[in-house]
Amino acid sequence: MKYSIIDCHHHMTVALGYVDNLVKECDLLGVERVCLIAPDVEGGNELLAKEVAKYPDRICGYALVNWDHDTPKDIDKYKEMGMTGLKFICPTANYHDQKWFPLYERAEQMKMPGLFHLGIVGRWNPNSDFQGPATADLSNVRTFVDSSMMRPVFLDTIARAFPTWMIIGAHLGNPWHEEASMAARWNPNLFFDLSGSTLKKKTPEFLNSLLWWTPYTRYKDPEGRYAWEKIVFGSDVSYYEIRDVLRDYEHVMEELNIPKEIQEAVFGGTARKILGLK
Repeated sequence: MKYSIIDCHHHMTVALGYVDNLVKECDLLGVERVCLIAPDVEGGNELLAKEVAKYPDRICGYALVNWDHDTPKDIDKYKEMGMTGLKFICPTANYHDQKWFPLYERAEQMKMPGLFHLGIVGRWNPNSDFQGPATADLSNVRTFVDSSMMRPVFLDTIARAFPTWMIIGAHLGNPWHEEASMAARWNPNLFFDLSGSTLKKKTPEFLNSLLWWTPYTRYKDPEGRYAWEKIVFGSDVSYYEIRDVLRDYEHVMEELNIPKEIQEAVFGGTARKILGLK
């Protein structure tokens, strides 16, 4: 991979040495930085903060927001802990419910990007070897999950209400892909990753039907950008599977003849802007 890569969606696990192994794998793959999400365990944000301190130039920490207890003061605390952004998942009311707006407002003020899980939430089968790090953590602590509260169209409301807040929606909204793509089109501060089963199982033609606009189409976005300028690289897998997801991203963009400079933006250039990196 010849581009400077930033992984915008990766989950830390509590496995011994996980982050050390992650950084080693990133060295091999040319991944410059990883947006690493705190494990959903007691003290998870504190565990992540230690890894951020250990690898400040490689790890961008994303604190996991606690819907039941967090206030704007907690957003300040996460910033003081060295966190770069915030992860939102499994709310107890729709993402765009105004009860959450004080959290979003403070995140915007603190220039902390928000990564929102979208769509269906995986479940863990204790008798199966198939599970991702996020699914394993969630299975241990979550008792209430309503996937319909995490629709991508809710990010349209949030992006308009907080127009300078950088927002990433995960999984292109699976299974509500059309909502996600149109929300991306109309909101300059809203981006999506293609992590999860969509990129693996859907065809390039399917993605092209969603991400169709360019600076030259009759209908376009307000800034005249390529649709793929609203897509960022996110793996959402264990460190030893990042290479496979990189190949999937590269394959679909090559199949669709996405310009090289736009591919470079997907793999890292757009993320640098979202994260405020030089």
